[in-house]
Formats: sequence, structure tokens, C-alpha cells
Amino acid sequence: MTLAIIIVTLLVVSGQPVLVRRHRVGKHGRMLKLFEFPTSVADEGTMESIGGCEGERPTRLGGFLRQYGIDRWPWLLSVLKGDLSIVGPRAELPRYVGCYPTEVRKKVLSVKPGLVDWSSLEIRQEQSLLKGLEGEALEEAYVERVLPIKLAHAQRYIDTRSLKTDILILFKSLFR
Repeated sequence: MTLAIIIVTLLVVSGQPVLVRRHRVGKHGRMLKLFEFPTSVADEGTMESIGGCEGERPTRLGGFLRQYGIDRWPWLLSVLKGDLSIVGPRAELPRYVGCYPTEVRKKVLSVKPGLVDWSSLEIRQEQSLLKGLEGEALEEAYVERVLPIKLAHAQRYIDTRSLKTDILILFKSLFR
């Protein structure tokens, strides 16, 4: 029922498409096409954004969807397809995977990316770490401030991966 309300609201109120396609890097560097509910009025020609920052004007509904992680519910389709797991390192934009140190890249891309992970719990709103930045300053801040944190959490997950860890991350994600 909630899903139907979101879809109708997106169609009627915002006039936006119901789903937007995002490109991310998956296991072994395979390109993934993931769908999300739209959360902003995208400027024409704008690259995919970093954590909902770059070149975006968030809609009222989009802010709500993003705040509660509802915008990525359609990623569950990729879980059913087998491209993602429920818990695992978050799939990254292709342009940032090239910034990973070689050994870290091998390690992080050796597992399926997931819907939730340690970094999605610790860095709830990337926008707050990148507030007020645009263009090259935004890109540089993301690579220097956010990406190392995400990669540390991804490696931590891979090093301690177990059913118990997955249940703990999932539990914390549901009740954050």
C-alpha cells in the first residue's frame, strides 16, 4: 500500500517519472543499472550526484524519501535479480571506483554490493559532510573526506562478514 501511495504521489503531485536509473559498480567491476524513486529536479546535463548534493534541487517529497531511505526501495529488484545483496558494501559511482587504492578495489569489488552496510549507518547524510561545496571542490571533498570512511567500513565488513554481522547491520538499519 505504501508503495502505491509513493507511485501515485510521484505521478500526480510531482509530475516526475516514477523511477530514475542510476549507474553503479558491482561485484568484479560489473556495471549495474539500479532504479530509484526520484528525489530532486535534476538540472539538464548534470552528472549523477554525490550523496544527493551536486546540481540538485530536492523536491519536498524527495527530501522525505531520501531521509528515510525509501528512495532506494526499488534496489530490492536488483537483490531479487542477484546483482545486489541485502547487506554489503554500497555500490559506488564508476568515477570514484578509479580512486580506490588497487588492493582496496580488489577487496571491495570481490563481494556483491548491498543495500545497507556500516557506512550507511555511520554516514547517514553525506550532504552534511559536503554542505556548501560545488564542482571540483565537491568532488575533491568527497574523495578526501567521505570515500576513505566508506572504504574503511567496506573493508571492515568484508573482514568480519558473517550471518551475525549481517543481522546486526540489518537490525540497526531498520531501527535507526
